[in-house]
Amino acid sequence: MELLYKNLIVHCVTPQGYLCSRDHSVFLLQNQSKRLQQCFTLPAKNNGLLANLKYRLARSRLRQWLKPQLGIEHLLATGRQDIVIVYDQIYIHSAQSGDTSVCQLQGLTSFAGPLRGGMALHPGSDMVYFGEYLNNYQSDIRVLRIDSQQNVATVCWAFPRSDIKHIHAISYDPYRNRLWITTGDADHESALYYTDDEFQSVHKFAGGDQSWRAISLLFFPDAIEWGMDAGKDAPASAINHIYRYEFASQQRVQVATIGNPAYAAVQCADGGAFMATTYEPGRLQDTPEQAALWYRSPDGRWQQLLALDYRDSQMQTVSRYGMLYLPAGTVPARQLLFTTLNCSQRHLACYNLNCDS
Repeated sequence: MELLYKNLIVHCVTPQGYLCSRDHSVFLLQNQSKRLQQCFTLPAKNNGLLANLKYRLARSRLRQWLKPQLGIEHLLATGRQDIVIVYDQIYIHSAQSGDTSVCQLQGLTSFAGPLRGGMALHPGSDMVYFGEYLNNYQSDIRVLRIDSQQNVATVCWAFPRSDIKHIHAISYDPYRNRLWITTGDADHESALYYTDDEFQSVHKFAGGDQSWRAISLLFFPDAIEWGMDAGKDAPASAINHIYRYEFASQQRVQVATIGNPAYAAVQCADGGAFMATTYEPGRLQDTPEQAALWYRSPDGRWQQLLALDYRDSQMQTVSRYGMLYLPAGTVPARQLLFTTLNCSQRHLACYNLNCDS
């Protein structure tokens, strides 16, 4: 495990490399050289002289060194290589013009952002989708569609609050050409849904207990796999496992025990995959106080690669959980870039892992 950069968040894989962020700036971490190239910085929210001065001071290297900020949490590249960012607003960075602008909201005045890693691109339409992640509210949960070419965001679906608490993630399945929606958190709210027509219709696949409470899904020609997301609000008996559902037999089997909840997963180009578990302080389950990284070999076997002890960074505006941020997309075989949060190894740092080293 090689430390590459401090205070750098990995977001997604592109043909040129990994898109990352630091504070309000977006960078390309190049594939071969691992050099960091700054792409753009989000514009100031207000154009006044005082507002611009405050913005420049907040973005200064001295300010970031003395008091680093988490900054951008949700970023995804489209097929046309536009970059969609969900932060205090929705921003679109145009690959054609190089401009970064605020996306227009059509038919809504405000929205709640997604859970980390919860956005998905549909390659057929080049639309980006995310579902609202909310707690302590009673409104319906909406799905937003972002059209980066038209620079507009609209609501394309809404789940009744009586059905789900919030949306964990939306994921694209290339083998079935569908979008899957994972939801939580109570037993009756934990389920997998899907849409084959980009939210003209939505169907419930299965659910009903904590074993169906998932965030990230992994897709294979004959099956899907996921790690459970039973966190500190789940009973002590809800130890997390990895499940595999095979479509031909319609059978679900437990393939590994991971202990802590799985927050992220990413597939490798050779059919392997990585999965990250999160430590949640206050959990009832008897599990290690660690964030761990698991690896799935192409033949389907899971093993834990590393475990990082928890240490609260006390950093403002960041989760208190011990986490590993994984990129969206498909990573090279047996290789991974990831970012640590609240880990004793180092907080908010980008690491390179090569399973062959």
